[in-house]
Amino acid sequence: MAAVMEKARHRDGWLGAEFDRGALYWDFTPAHLAAIDELMDKLAGDKRPFHEIGKHDFSHPALDRDLAAVLAKIKNGPGLLVLRGFPVDKYTPEEMQTVYWGIGAHFGRGCSQSADGDYLGHVTNVEKASRGYTTSRELTLHTDSAEIVGLLCVRDAKEGGVSIYVNSLKVHEIVAREHPEYLSVLERGFRCDRRGEEAPEDDSVTPYRVPVFSEMGGVLSTRYVRGVIDRGATTLGEPLSDLETAALDFFDEVAKRDEVRLELTLRPGEASFINNYEMLHARTAFVDHDDPAKKRLLYRLWLEGEPPRPMKKEVHLYQNRSGRMGVDPQPGRGPR
Repeated sequence: MAAVMEKARHRDGWLGAEFDRGALYWDFTPAHLAAIDELMDKLAGDKRPFHEIGKHDFSHPALDRDLAAVLAKIKNGPGLLVLRGFPVDKYTPEEMQTVYWGIGAHFGRGCSQSADGDYLGHVTNVEKASRGYTTSRELTLHTDSAEIVGLLCVRDAKEGGVSIYVNSLKVHEIVAREHPEYLSVLERGFRCDRRGEEAPEDDSVTPYRVPVFSEMGGVLSTRYVRGVIDRGATTLGEPLSDLETAALDFFDEVAKRDEVRLELTLRPGEASFINNYEMLHARTAFVDHDDPAKKRLLYRLWLEGEPPRPMKKEVHLYQNRSGRMGVDPQPGRGPR
């Protein structure tokens, strides 16, 4: 009976106002950090790019069991965990890519995050940026394109850059209770703009509807980016109906409620990991330090579970020939 009750609580999700912040953090111990040092020493002469490093390359008796327990909390617990104590002051930013990737390999297979083949997104302010995470502006609540999303803070901002998290299972529960007529609209989904990340032979807008809420094998998943929904309708010349607009507006209103969302600021050495299809995330705008060497920098991981989460194929925006989550790298393009 206890197991059944636990499953029901998990499916209902949680409110940010009631979240146990004591359960939010997991700390690296001295033994964990010594193991990381030992692994980095072994990899010192390895010429492979960091994204070719696998879990077996970053396996250590002092890490493996504890990281498996962390993964269980991310996938089967509240869906949000912050790991503290990454040695960002000890290793160079480039070396930290290897450390972070190696830890992430315990949670899933790393995915390309763009058609350019970016396997570790640099969340920082870049001139003439084309993606929201490479700007300093506010990012509204959304989901990404992989099962588990990690964000490691290497350097924080002078001001702002607060992370916002919302449990989408709770949003589903509230929508079902307060406006059940919107559920079928959100489950039917929307044709979404692919932001120029699609393969040359694919449509710029999904030829299928991407469901906001969908269920497979008793697992409820959420896929939501309001901007690509609106742009998809504009590109197609097919305006959203009044009912569709109302359903999306209500989804946004629920997700923005003070009691629903949870806010925190990641500090250097802290990394959040979320169960992406059960969590929405956002960020407030930020102001960088005057010194360019101190500008805000986070590393983003997209990870596919092994085995992958059961989901309808229409949840994925991209028709990846690789069969992987994320965005397949495209010929003639490369990391920026």
